[in-house]
Amino acid sequence: MNVKVIYKFSGYLSIVIGILAVLCIYRIQYMYYGVILSILGFIFAGINIFLNAKHYFEQEKYPKGYLGMFLSSLPVIFMMLIIFKFKK
Repeated sequence: MNVKVIYKFSGYLSIVIGILAVLCIYRIQYMYYGVILSILGFIFAGINIFLNAKHYFEQEKYPKGYLGMFLSSLPVIFMMLIIFKFKK
């Protein structure tokens, strides 16, 4: 498979998974799925950022993996805030 195709696929997939993970925040019952999606989002974002650093694709200023990593980190941060807020 072409490296450029993997790069684009992992970038868009990390954003989609990140959005799905953020949507899991609104119900506490879905936080388990949100954390699992966050892990997958981190993996695909890491692949995207690594391929950008290794092959230095110049078509875009920032790789899409950064946005995917930000979106994927929101459920984890939200869960940490909930844990620390209700800790007695």
